[in-house]
Amino acid sequence: SIETVKELVHGIPDALSFKNEEDQLPIQSAGWNHHAFKYIPILAKEGIKHEVGGRGMRGGLLLVDPVDEDDLNTLQSLANLGVSSDPIPADTASLEVMKELRKEKLLLKKDIKDHNLLFNSCHPQSKMRFEYLAEWDPDCLMTGTFRDLPLSHAIIEHSLDLTCFTLFLTTSLKHHPKHLGLLFQKDSSRKTAYERAIEKHGIDETFNVVQQCIPSN
Repeated sequence: SIETVKELVHGIPDALSFKNEEDQLPIQSAGWNHHAFKYIPILAKEGIKHEVGGRGMRGGLLLVDPVDEDDLNTLQSLANLGVSSDPIPADTASLEVMKELRKEKLLLKKDIKDHNLLFNSCHPQSKMRFEYLAEWDPDCLMTGTFRDLPLSHAIIEHSLDLTCFTLFLTTSLKHHPKHLGLLFQKDSSRKTAYERAIEKHGIDETFNVVQQCIPSN
C-alpha cells in the first residue's frame, strides 16, 4: 500500500536511491508496471526531499530511464507507456498519476512542450493521456515540435501507420477547428501535414482518415 511505502521511506530514506539489477531507481521501475504506477507520486515527493537523482530532477521524474530504448525520462515514459494486450487499465492508471502529479505541482504545463509529452502520448494505447494533455495545453498542438518538425508532421513521420495521426487530427479539430485540425500546417520547407501523409501513406489512405475525422457537413 501507499502507506507502507511512506513508512518504509521515512524509516529507510536511502531505499529511494537503491538501484535494481537493471540500474533503475524505484521511481523508474514503478513505471514499467501499471499496477505500480500509483506509487510514482509518493516516490517523487519523497525523492525531492532527499534529492534522488540530483537537485532539480523532481525526485527522479526527470531522470532518463536506463532501460528505455528511446532514452525517455520517467515523466515521458508515464505519457508513453502502454499495454497492447489490455491498454485501457494502463492508460487509466497513467492518467490518474498525471492528475495527482499535476495537483502536487510535480507535473507542470510547461512540461508538455519541454518534454514532448503530446508526441509521446499520441497513440491509441495512450488516448486518454493525449486528450488530457491537449485539453490542458491546446496551443501546444499547434506550437509543439519534435526533431525540428511541427507536431502534426512529426507524428506522421515517426509512425508506422496513420492511427496516431487520426487521434491527433480528431483532437486538433476539437481545439483548432478554424485551422482544420492543423491538417494544412506547414513545416520549414512549406510542406503541409496533408502532403506529408500522402507522400508516406498514399492519397487513398490519407483521404480516408480525413473523411473519418472531418464530418461531411
